[in-house]
Amino acid sequence: MIQRVKRRLEQRWEKFGRTVFGCLLRLFIGRMFYGDTEPAAGEANRGVAVMVILLALPGLLASLLMLQKYGSLIRFLRGQQAVDPFVTPIADEYSFIVLSIVVTGIVALWRWDSLFLDRRDYKNLVPLPISLRSIFLANLCAILALTGICTLVVNAASLLLFPAAVTASSTGIVFLRFASGHFVAVVLASCFSFFFVFAVAGILMAILPATVFKRASLFVRFLLAVILLAMLGGSVINPEFFSRMATQSHRTLSMLPPLSFLGLARAVWGASGDPYVARMTGAALIALGLTFATAAIAYSVSFRRLFIRIPETADVGLVPRLPVFLSALSPRFGRFLRKPAQRACYEFVGRTLLRSGTHLQIVLGFLALGSVVAACVLASMTTPRSIIAGKTPPLAFLCIPFIWSYCVVVGIWFAFDVPMELRANWIFRFWLDRDQHEARAVARWVLLVFSLSWLAPACFVVTMVFWGWSVALLHTLVLSICTFVLVEALLVRMRKIPFTCSYPTFKSNAGIIACGYLFGFLFFSDYLVQVERWCLLNPWRVLLFAPLVPIVLWATYLYRKQLLAMDKELIFEEVSEFEF
Repeated sequence: MIQRVKRRLEQRWEKFGRTVFGCLLRLFIGRMFYGDTEPAAGEANRGVAVMVILLALPGLLASLLMLQKYGSLIRFLRGQQAVDPFVTPIADEYSFIVLSIVVTGIVALWRWDSLFLDRRDYKNLVPLPISLRSIFLANLCAILALTGICTLVVNAASLLLFPAAVTASSTGIVFLRFASGHFVAVVLASCFSFFFVFAVAGILMAILPATVFKRASLFVRFLLAVILLAMLGGSVINPEFFSRMATQSHRTLSMLPPLSFLGLARAVWGASGDPYVARMTGAALIALGLTFATAAIAYSVSFRRLFIRIPETADVGLVPRLPVFLSALSPRFGRFLRKPAQRACYEFVGRTLLRSGTHLQIVLGFLALGSVVAACVLASMTTPRSIIAGKTPPLAFLCIPFIWSYCVVVGIWFAFDVPMELRANWIFRFWLDRDQHEARAVARWVLLVFSLSWLAPACFVVTMVFWGWSVALLHTLVLSICTFVLVEALLVRMRKIPFTCSYPTFKSNAGIIACGYLFGFLFFSDYLVQVERWCLLNPWRVLLFAPLVPIVLWATYLYRKQLLAMDKELIFEEVSEFEF
């Protein structure tokens, strides 16, 4: 019986997929998942699997932490009393609401460009006998489908594990009621986040010209990412503070998302008779309805106008052209590379970073994360005046450029692994010698120029204003040395020209690698800063950093020397099999 129903559903889906609307729907959904690339079937399946794992991982990890916090055995061993499942976990419920909003919002920002039709869609669809109404409805349904998929995947783990952890010592009815409230709150919060990003994009698309919208969207996405990450940081650092704001003493703030979505959970849990909870619930539903209506109206208004004018719109870069002396692609920077091949590859890599939307999003995402962490560090200071008090800068001030340097370098390093949408590696295959390639020198120079060219002068000027030129010089020197060492550590096995190799394969030790990057961040932005503060108390101690560069260079030289010849050759294709 089950097999028969399954077969009928598959037949109906295949029949629907052969219709005009079904083909358009599959096209737009695939475009939102894969962007402008056309992966093979195996790569597509692996890509979807990895995407699902990454989206569900934050909720899974947070839910596992709740098992330790609310486990009845652990609470008994600690001498703690049983919890009220509808009062005690309010702070953690707020954390899950924020987590669902942030993850879903980041996904919407990442697929921002895929939500709207572009020049390729115009050229492929307009010559076909398809009405503009069908194209509009198919793309709108694809957006709604993506919203539903992201909402379910992001909250899949927490929908069962978190209620099970909280109500482990209660009855099944309590579990169902708590799980229902949690489900309503986090799912509607995810929908609100996606529609809010979509509404912002639709409003900008409706009021701005196409060329201005393309450039303004990059700044808006960066700003929204900073807001989302700051919201997540606040919920992680002090969730009890924000959950206490959902009381009658903070009426105005508690009526705004994401605090208002706590009212949805509390209403299902049995507090719907409380007038204040009812107002919070109404505010959350109104916010969700307004974002959905705004997104739908803005998209409907701007769709026909922009889609018809696509051929008249010129392709412009995402970043406006800077003066030559301010640009990282200035010939002055390229002259420091000795060989013509190195200078040519540097031009290619630099222009790709500044003109490719995908790679800019990766770098700006890491920069937004660094900015939020830096803001949290500064907020930990007791008073703003304490930052500039004293003869030497405090640790909170010294670590700011280190945080930004690490995030920018690692962000560009991750972007190196993402190939260009047009696989433009044939000229490098034809031109460069596999045994004497220029990959390491080019990558090193790009990382140093795009990080220290603006960070070192800014660090020197700000420090000099408050603590004098000697402290500024030492601080900038230590920052430059540490950044150089970080770059050398990342490039120890570099053997591919950035953006010219295929996507890296998924590795079973990806979790260990992520923990390594996290440990590297803590070491780079905390321990090294403490050593620098110790050196600033006695400037002659900074000479201890002088042997650091030759030691790192000597160690990397010895490591590369013992590598096999096949591990030193220039590559353009990653291994296609999974590594276990």
